[in-house]
Amino acid sequence: MIRIVIAEDMHMLRDSLKFMIESNPEMQVIGLAQNGKEILSICEKESPDLIVMDLKMPEMDGFETTKLIKSKYRSIKIMILSTFDDEESVSKAIRYGADGYITKDSGVQELHQAIKSVYLGLRIFQDKVLENFARRNAELPKDDAVQINISEKEKLVIKLIADGKSYKEIGGILYLSEGTIRNMLYNLLGRFNLNDRIQLVAFAAKNRII
Repeated sequence: MIRIVIAEDMHMLRDSLKFMIESNPEMQVIGLAQNGKEILSICEKESPDLIVMDLKMPEMDGFETTKLIKSKYRSIKIMILSTFDDEESVSKAIRYGADGYITKDSGVQELHQAIKSVYLGLRIFQDKVLENFARRNAELPKDDAVQINISEKEKLVIKLIADGKSYKEIGGILYLSEGTIRNMLYNLLGRFNLNDRIQLVAFAAKNRII
């Protein structure tokens, strides 16, 4: 059973999310919070597995709450559920420790799948979040100072990441193991001094790699 806390300042949406989440028999909502202070209190008492976190909340927003929880409770997973999919919000949430990021127009099945994936330790970002991020960064001028040395297979891996594919799915497409795909990603991040796959997609779009 995945034990979940919902952090959302709108009462009706909190109740709706609880109903949607608990329609999956493997998930249980053990707490409802309308701001960051309430979430911290619940975490101290209940030690949930995962928090479904809104970003815009009174008293303490989702960004600061995510940062505090990750500093105190490393085992608790945090999945952002927001109306915003802009570059600044996504990047800041990742920088503060979010394990996943999807938008509030997601369907029930997509919500369940994202929760399961984040709970299992995967970093999940909705397809359109990655696509919007890449599209906006594609409009930036190319950085000619960066020496780009990248193989066709690495380009394909980045393209599949931008399409929202998981490591397992990419491995299946390229007939490679999931571990090999992860190693390729870590190598690319290190080579270009990037922190995560969203930055990699933005870098690739900016430099016309994909």
